[in-house]
Amino acid sequence: FICDKEDTNYCAYVDTDSNYFNAEPILLHLVPNFEELSNEEKDNKLEKVALAYQDIITDHYDQLAKECFNVKQFEWFDKPHWLEMKTECVIRSAYFRATRRYAQWITKQEGVEKETLDIKGLEFQKANFPPILGEFFHKALVDVLKGETQEEIDARVKAFKKQILDGTIPLTDLGNP
Repeated sequence: FICDKEDTNYCAYVDTDSNYFNAEPILLHLVPNFEELSNEEKDNKLEKVALAYQDIITDHYDQLAKECFNVKQFEWFDKPHWLEMKTECVIRSAYFRATRRYAQWITKQEGVEKETLDIKGLEFQKANFPPILGEFFHKALVDVLKGETQEEIDARVKAFKKQILDGTIPLTDLGNP
């Protein structure tokens, strides 16, 4: 989250043209049995809430345009501005490290169900990162996003470390390409 844990702020990440919000508190309030639903049902409820808020925010852009940007309505034009909020995707889980460095597990995009891991700018993807480490970090990231337990991930990290230390993985594979 972009604020301290003790603060109330549901915005998880902001980019140039994107806003990512934690909808769980709203969903838990609106759907008391939310935790008992299947992942697909949760995704559908999340999309429904996101689409409702998209419309609420877009409606408030009229006031923003008028009061903050001094945009006036013209008779010859049906809209006073081009500001619009649009829900692009439903994300079941995500990791945000810094600006333009994140990973997200997208389960719906513009209303279409899908299973996509979208990774942007993380170091293990770069060409000068050792491929064997990149593969390991990619798998660990997928496991975290898909809900593997801490114990399973820790065990995999310890096993990988052991392979490095006992020479099972050649030292030449650990250097830059």
